[in-house]
Amino acid sequence: MNRIRQVFARKWLQCLSVFFLRAMSRSLWLYRHRTPATDAALFYVRYEGRKVMFKEKVRVQILEGKLTDKGKCLCGSYRGYEIMVNQMNGFYQICINAHSDDDVNNQKLAAFLAEHKTKVKGVLDAKISPTALLMNVKMPAFGSKCPAAINEAVMPVIQYLTMGRYSSGCEYCKSENVPVSDYEINGMHHLVCENCAGQIGQNLQQNQQEVQAKKSRVAEGIVGAVLGSLIGCILWILIYKLGYIAGIAGAVIGICAMKGYEMLGGHLDKKGVVISSVIMVVMIYFGNRIAWSWDAYDALKDQGFTFFDSYQYLGEILDQTGLAGDYYTDLTIGYVLSFVCGARYIIHAFRASNGSYTMKKH
Repeated sequence: MNRIRQVFARKWLQCLSVFFLRAMSRSLWLYRHRTPATDAALFYVRYEGRKVMFKEKVRVQILEGKLTDKGKCLCGSYRGYEIMVNQMNGFYQICINAHSDDDVNNQKLAAFLAEHKTKVKGVLDAKISPTALLMNVKMPAFGSKCPAAINEAVMPVIQYLTMGRYSSGCEYCKSENVPVSDYEINGMHHLVCENCAGQIGQNLQQNQQEVQAKKSRVAEGIVGAVLGSLIGCILWILIYKLGYIAGIAGAVIGICAMKGYEMLGGHLDKKGVVISSVIMVVMIYFGNRIAWSWDAYDALKDQGFTFFDSYQYLGEILDQTGLAGDYYTDLTIGYVLSFVCGARYIIHAFRASNGSYTMKKH
């Protein structure tokens, strides 16, 4: 039993030390890589009593201060072009509404953006639609450098659009004769006219009705969820054997369970999300038990124990070695980390399964 105690104690200390070291390193990384996003999330940057993306002295340096700060986005007209800057995770998504009768579907603009991307280091990606262009610009480590990053990415594009006599209007219908407004649609901000906003709302409502009308095949879905969750369960065990308690593995169990349910069940509805989440909880329990049984087997195999013996009598082994508390602590940490890593995806899946949407005019 001393051998078992030594194995589990070493494993527990290893997991605990890794957990705290990773937490400390994450805190140091956040401090050293502060961005407007983390500042806003942690310190709630405010100007005149309202939440904003940038302090005013920073905002006025971005495109000559022509864009309005609305907390989660910057938007407005700059040199005749409608511009929207969405704050994403680690980058800014910049949308410029632009089109030209001499450039069908903005193909010439696409060629320019491909070259522009190679010249400007901060541009991570650039794409076009018939009515607009979209650029992802890397978020600098310090808020004071954000104006330079955005200006460097946007100014050459504005010059190209001006020289090419591109027009700007609604992001969806190209209309230049009606005012556009900031509409937040499923978390993203767009500059569209009132008519298009109404049509978008109708389309979202129709899609919601269609999604809610779909039904899944529960029996097949459960089989798919179990098979899918096995992938994450295996990952959990392997990561644990390396000395880690990985919440990401728990999240993978949930994601794979939902994907498996959708593949065999035909559709991931609310029942599917709930069933997959329950299967995730169960599989985390079994994954943790198998991992601990494996350690017990390593300690007892010289005494004739098989792996199945270790699994079957794990409770008694833990009681006799006084490690039951460590076992349940491991399991609790696993559940907490899995929830932290997977909660956002589960919530998103639940909303998507119901066809839920958000649309708000700012």
